[in-house]
Amino acid sequence: MSMTASTSLKAARTSYHQHGLISLWGRLRYREPGAYDDWLYERDMTIITAALMRLSERQLNRLGLSRKTLAIDVEDLALRAEREAEISREVLELVSDNTSEPHAIAAE
Repeated sequence: MSMTASTSLKAARTSYHQHGLISLWGRLRYREPGAYDDWLYERDMTIITAALMRLSERQLNRLGLSRKTLAIDVEDLALRAEREAEISREVLELVSDNTSEPHAIAAE
């Protein structure tokens, strides 16, 4: 074992004992901002897809999904949920905005 590898190993052990394994893993893997959030998103999509893969084709069809396009369908569901959450936030902001003039709806 080289001197650099030995020093690196000692530093890793010291970090593990001081901060725990998760902290060490996070510092090594997710150095860029947002990388951890991206990893969590990918992990969650994989877990959701794996859970849905346990269903039969008939059960997936009842949900409007297909085993052939399941990964794409899960991504589509996540994007749709994001859009709906954004619309809900915008609607709540409009409703709770007391400082602006009331919004009039014209009916013909």
